[in-house]
This record gives sequence, C-alpha cells and structure tokens, in this order.
Amino acid sequence: MTMRLPRTGAGPSRLVVLRTELSVRDEEILTFLNRHRYATTTHLRDVFFADHATLTAGTRACIRVLHRLMHNRLIARLERRVGGTARGSAATIWYLDAAGERLTRPEGARRRRFASVSTPFLAHTLAVADTHVALVALARTGAFQVERVDLEPDTWRSFLTRAGTAGILKPDLYIHLATPDYDDHWYLEIDLGTESIPVLLAKCRTYAAYKATGRAQAEHEVFPRVLWILPTTARTARLRAAIHATPDLDNRLFACTTSDELLGVLEDPDSSNAPTTDDHERRTP
Repeated sequence: MTMRLPRTGAGPSRLVVLRTELSVRDEEILTFLNRHRYATTTHLRDVFFADHATLTAGTRACIRVLHRLMHNRLIARLERRVGGTARGSAATIWYLDAAGERLTRPEGARRRRFASVSTPFLAHTLAVADTHVALVALARTGAFQVERVDLEPDTWRSFLTRAGTAGILKPDLYIHLATPDYDDHWYLEIDLGTESIPVLLAKCRTYAAYKATGRAQAEHEVFPRVLWILPTTARTARLRAAIHATPDLDNRLFACTTSDELLGVLEDPDSSNAPTTDDHERRTP
C-alpha cells in the first residue's frame, strides 16, 4: 500500500517572512519532523507540550500550534492515521510541507520529496519516533540525561571488513545517555517482527565486523552496546537464544528487550537476561 502526498510550495520571499514568525518551539517541531520524516500529534505533544497541567491541555495546545504551522504550509498531514490506542487528532501523522522542508534543508542538500511512502516504511519510522519520545520521557523522570540521539542516515557507517570486503552499518538510533556514574552508549535496532531471525543475526554479524575495525571505539571511546527492541517477549527470547547459539557472535555485545522493558535494560543491562559487557565495552565513568 502506497499513500500519495500533496505537492506544495513557497517562494523565497514568503520563506523569509515565515522564518521571522517562527517561535523557538516552532523551529524545534520542524527540526524534529526533519529528522524523523513523520511523527504523530502524540509524539509532538509528548516532546514539546509536556509542561501543561493536564494531558488534555497539552493536546489542545499542540493541535493549535500544528494547525497554525499547517495553515502556513510548513507542515502537512497524511490522510491516514496511526493505529493503536491513539484516537482523533492525536492519531494524525505529520510531515514537512514544502516550505518547512526548505527552511530545514541544510545548505547544498538535495530537496527531500514526500511523493509517496510505503506502509512498512511508515510503521518503522513511527516506531523509531516512539523510541526517541520514550527516551525523552524517561529522561524527565531523572533516570538519565539524553546527551545525544542520532537517527538514520547520520548513524550509517561504511567500513572494510578484515577480509577486505565492503560493509555498511545502519543502526536505527545511536544514543548517548549520561548518569551520575557513567556515560552509556548504545546502538538501537527497532524490530517490528517483519524479518526472520536469521536476518537479524546477519545484522548482528555486521555489528561484530564493525567492532573489529576499531572505528567506533575511536569515535566514542567505547564500542556502544547493541540493543534490540522487539514487539513481544516471545520474539525477544527467540533472538536472545539465537544470539547465544551462534558461535561467531559475542553475546555480551547484544541486549534484547521490548519497549515496555526499555528503562530496565538501560538502567541495568543484566535485566535483559543476557550477560553484560565489560564496563569498557559500553560505558565510560
């Protein structure tokens, strides 16, 4: 299934006016959409309107701002809505309209066209946004500070294996979390159950091959641990068992969990029921 999106545009003079009218929060919303491509009203409310007295007040304020940005053709919404527990306007999916794309486009970069989007791609993109928003919410509880979040394609790294073949690592997210005692570094893989376990194991081997190059250690001072976030506890157990049963994989490098158990694993990797890495593998004091 492919959803067609409308074509829009804005002239240079109009862009200058729009830029002067944007608040800091407006710019942050556009940046979030630029990074994630698509996000729901709920995502944007939970990140940018969490300081309201009630959830309802936050939702209403968020919708007012989003409708204003849409009126100025900075953002647009998909005809379809996300499933799950969200209902009404909270389930609306937003993306950058032509003016918003131009305002957030880095100098010299190509125009990003939103001509169509496949349902599987959209589902995965929103799942990545779910995880990012969950990290923001968890940070507000004082569990950790989010120092850095990288998304695709900024997470991609090309490399040569020891055998001299070309490889490319494509984590869904790279995160750097700070606690009073440690800086934690993670690569996150968001799985929706659409790929076979052997395909996931092949991705694990790519991480192992990239670790062997030493490039990540030079970039982050440690090699980030790989956290698989899976849709069910049964699938989590299957992948964990498969990693343990694969001789050429160091199971200390990988953790597996569901989104509901994310905080527990980030605070205590032992809770993933897999042996933890040594401190130098993912943490720096």
